[in-house]
Amino acid sequence: MPAPFEAKPYTGKTAFEQWVEYEGVPMIRDFIVPDLNSIEIKPWDRLGASGSWVVLGAPEDQLSMGAYVCEIQPGKSTKPQKHLYEEVVYVLRGNGATTVWNEGEKPLSFEWKRGSIFSPPINTWHQHFNGSGAEPVRYVALTNAPAVFNMFHSYDFIMNNPFRFKERFDGDSEYFSGKGTSRPGLVWESNFIPDIVNLNLHEFSVKGPGLRQVEMELSGNTLSAHLNDSPVGVYKKAHRHGPGAYIIILAGRGYTLMWREGEKWQRFDWGTGSMMSPPNRWFHQHFNLGKESIRQLALKGWGQKYPIGGWEQMFKSTEAGGDMIEFEDEDPAIREMYVEELNKEGLELKNPPVTYRKGM
Repeated sequence: MPAPFEAKPYTGKTAFEQWVEYEGVPMIRDFIVPDLNSIEIKPWDRLGASGSWVVLGAPEDQLSMGAYVCEIQPGKSTKPQKHLYEEVVYVLRGNGATTVWNEGEKPLSFEWKRGSIFSPPINTWHQHFNGSGAEPVRYVALTNAPAVFNMFHSYDFIMNNPFRFKERFDGDSEYFSGKGTSRPGLVWESNFIPDIVNLNLHEFSVKGPGLRQVEMELSGNTLSAHLNDSPVGVYKKAHRHGPGAYIIILAGRGYTLMWREGEKWQRFDWGTGSMMSPPNRWFHQHFNLGKESIRQLALKGWGQKYPIGGWEQMFKSTEAGGDMIEFEDEDPAIREMYVEELNKEGLELKNPPVTYRKGM
């Protein structure tokens, strides 16, 4: 058995980076990955499966949040896991089941498939099973493991801590039934969502014409998610927020512009299966280039139940001191570029006409 991992004082690598290196799995570091279904994975002994870390955003943002991809072979399962960091899991392909339990208590199991999303309650034992004897399962999970490892520096404290968060998981037999409750703010609160395709989306044109969205709060954890659709020929308003939002493209193709205030934008093209993360306080803006609506799932380190400071500013105009750029306040070159790209695809702009404010 290898010696138990203990982080060393900083010598160019954080405690989280040292842990990933100790476990021997790859770590992709970028702004975007083209396709979660085809990234490199390697055997991961702790999980008893294969996987890779995907830590996105600017380097300074990679200290708090990180995702990983895990693949479980046909008829196999992961090893039981328990840890003090949170995670929210989205099933990319395959079907199976997960068992969750507290030490000494009866396990609860629920079945999932492609499109399911759930979040094991913090520090509960959990184990994932591939329900197929022929096809592998692949899922992606957003975690706050970087922040937790960089704070405590102790593998034993994080992975072998006996504390039970009874207020988050009490062993209720209906906990993972798939039931949920609608809350103010377009929120669906649940512990397990069997298929996000069937979630009811609400009008949310504050971010762009025709946009529909739903927020998802899961298992009493801080991590949350939201799902939105944007129509053909439409682009969204630019906005910014803190780090830790990982956006997965579930359907469609297009591009995103990202930029730090006062600097030139960078363009990132994406399609179904791509995942990206806008850096902390960078403006970002999404553009649909396909002949179908785009569907985006954002896994993120905060929600409305446990928000980060100033999150309401995301939906307030920059002219009023907020973090959203209204169409009439954006650089006209942004719309001009989009119209040119739509013309190449034989598509027309569906955004309403805009009159730019004086001085543009």
